[in-house]
Amino acid sequence: MTEETRNVRRIVPPVDIYETENDVVLVADVPGATKENLQIDIDKGELTIKGTFERQDNDGETLVDECIYGEYYRTFTLADTINPEKISAKLNDGVLTATLSKREKVKPKKITIETE
Repeated sequence: MTEETRNVRRIVPPVDIYETENDVVLVADVPGATKENLQIDIDKGELTIKGTFERQDNDGETLVDECIYGEYYRTFTLADTINPEKISAKLNDGVLTATLSKREKVKPKKITIETE
C-alpha cells in the first residue's frame, strides 16, 4: 500500500430513497463529483455508486482542510421488484438521482368493477 493509497478518504454518500407508483428513486449527495469521475454499476443484484473527488491544488500552504475529497463508495441490494434493465441516473450540482423502475408485475393495478 502506497502513502497516497493510505491517505485516501472513503466517503459514504448520504442518500434519500423514496418510492413512487412506478419507481424507486435514490438521491445521493456527491459534492465535487462529475460525470467523468462517478459511475454506477449493477452486478449480481447490487447497485454500486463509486467515484473520486480530487483535492484541489493550491499555490499556498493549507491552513484549514475541511472539504471532503477521496473515494465515494456505496452499495445497495436491489429488491426483486426492480427491473435492472430500466435504471437511469442524472447528476446535477453534486446530487446524483438514480431512478430504478419497478417490474411490471409489481406495479399497482386498478381493477374496473362492472355492473350487469
